[in-house]
Amino acid sequence: MNTTQQSCLPVEVLTALYRRALAQAYLDACTAYGVETGYSLDELQMTIAKEVESYYVRQHGAKLGMDIACAMLRDMVQPDILVAKPRLTPLGESMMDELFRPCLHTTPETTLH
Repeated sequence: MNTTQQSCLPVEVLTALYRRALAQAYLDACTAYGVETGYSLDELQMTIAKEVESYYVRQHGAKLGMDIACAMLRDMVQPDILVAKPRLTPLGESMMDELFRPCLHTTPETTLH
């Protein structure tokens, strides 16, 4: 995980920013591949929060879990989301594909990578 970046924003705010960037990058990738997700941007964000973030909070507690979840989400999008349009990293493609593959409206073999 990329832990070298420091921010003056609280981890909850950074996590929300990365969650939204990840959801948007996933929608953009699906559109580029001609895949229909059936999810809105808000629904994707809620699912990411429930499935990814809550996993780390349950495993490691509120403080450490949120730090780990934030780092994980940050590693799933590139480049710096404040500078350019977010794109999925290979980790992001793999994780999002695993999380949302059952909901994709294409053939069962379709993946984003």
